[in-house]
Amino acid sequence: MNVSTAPQDATARFTGLARIYDRFRPGYPAECLGWLADTLRLGTSCHVADVGAGTGKLSEELVYQGIRTVAIEPNPDMFQVLEAKSATTSLLTAVQATAEDSTLDDASMSLITAGQSFHWFDQRRFRDECRRVLRPGGRVALLWNSRRREDPFTQATADVFRRHTSDFPGFSGDHRVSEQDFDAFFEPDGYEYREFAHDQMLTVDEFLGRNLSATYAPREGDPAHAPLVADLRRLFDEHREDDVVRFPLTTRLFLGGVGV
Repeated sequence: MNVSTAPQDATARFTGLARIYDRFRPGYPAECLGWLADTLRLGTSCHVADVGAGTGKLSEELVYQGIRTVAIEPNPDMFQVLEAKSATTSLLTAVQATAEDSTLDDASMSLITAGQSFHWFDQRRFRDECRRVLRPGGRVALLWNSRRREDPFTQATADVFRRHTSDFPGFSGDHRVSEQDFDAFFEPDGYEYREFAHDQMLTVDEFLGRNLSATYAPREGDPAHAPLVADLRRLFDEHREDDVVRFPLTTRLFLGGVGV
C-alpha cells in the first residue's frame, strides 16, 4: 500500500491546488448568506472583510448579496485566482495578507468572515486583529461546509483516505476547533450557531476533484496518488445512482462579537 507522508506547513498547504479548489469546492447556500445579510442588515453601505478567502468561494457569495467585500488571502496561488475575480466587479477587492495582519484600517469593517479557514489561524492574534479592524458593534462569522461524519458514504470515503495518507486529520477543519475555543474567541459577547443543509449531487469527475482538492490528498507524482484515485473511483461506482452520488454536507455558521 502506498501512503503519502509529504509534510506541509500551514501557509503553503494550498500551493498548487488553487485551480482544482476553485473548480470543485462548493460555495455556500443562499439561505445561509441571506440569513446573515438579513440578521446583520448588510448592504452596499457595509464593508465586509473575508479573511483566509482562498479563491473567493465565500467572497463571491457575499458579493452576490450586494455586499462590498475585501478578500484577504496570503497564498500566492490562491490569491492569483482571487485577484482575477476582483477585476470583474467593483464590489470585490483582493488583498494579499494574513488573517493575523490584514493591513486593513482600524475600525473599517462591519463584519469579518472566515469560510473554511479559521482552523488555520492563530486564534488569539486573529481575535486581536478583529478587534482592531471591526467597527463598534461589528461581528465575526465563521463558516464551514462540513461533511456529515455519521453518514455511511462519508465514513467510507474517510476509510479510503486513511489507507493512502499517513496524516489524514478527518474531514472538515471545524473539528479542530473546540467548544472552548469558540467560547474564548467570542468572549465576552458570545455567539449564535446555525446549520444549513447543503448536499450536493456530484459526477465522478466532481467527486474526484472535490476530494483531491484537500490539502492532505497526495498530489500527482506522489506514489499514493494513483491508488487513492482508483479507490475513490471504486467507491463512486458502489454508491452512484444515475451517474451521480449524493455528497452529504452541512454548512455550519458561528456568528458573534469579540467585545468591540
